[in-house]
Amino acid sequence: MTAPLPAIAAEDGAGRWSWPISPPRDSTSVAVRPAEARAVADLGVQNLRRLQHHDPSAPGWRVIERLLGPLEAVNAALDSPPTPHRRRAMLDVVAVLLTRCAETGRTFWGWTEEEWFHLLGRTQAEFRQHAPAWAGDEVRPYLAAHAYLLGGFNEFHRLGSFQRLTLAWRIFGRDRVNGEVARLRAILRTHL
Repeated sequence: MTAPLPAIAAEDGAGRWSWPISPPRDSTSVAVRPAEARAVADLGVQNLRRLQHHDPSAPGWRVIERLLGPLEAVNAALDSPPTPHRRRAMLDVVAVLLTRCAETGRTFWGWTEEEWFHLLGRTQAEFRQHAPAWAGDEVRPYLAAHAYLLGGFNEFHRLGSFQRLTLAWRIFGRDRVNGEVARLRAILRTHL
């Protein structure tokens, strides 16, 4: 059994950004195990979304730890104010990804850029066509961060209009991004 991916520091010793999760070490981790697919189905959408009647002690949670661990690590690494609205969006991203894994039989580690693009959609309206009906509009921006961090998705130019700066803040941290923008502006000022 593959252990859940551990979260790693968001900065290395030199202050550089580093990936918040470790990638799986073996190719067998791409397939969703039958027990994991059953556990996702048994937990059900209400439990996966962690709504009012969420049962954190349900046995299915232990079965899907390998899938849940990286999703939680990404959520923990995102630079996003901990408001109830944002927390709800991040929990719903986890539910969307877990249900999609169970549907496809493949984990998010093995999804292609096209599969991530299909789920994200070219526009918010296209996202609504492919996402579960319960996934609100606020889910897509967080899903884009997960696509980058879990699947290496970088085809953001295909996603139409959205807040790219906010996405960069979420992934890399507001202070780091603002610092780099200021550094680039200073360089440009000296060369113009």
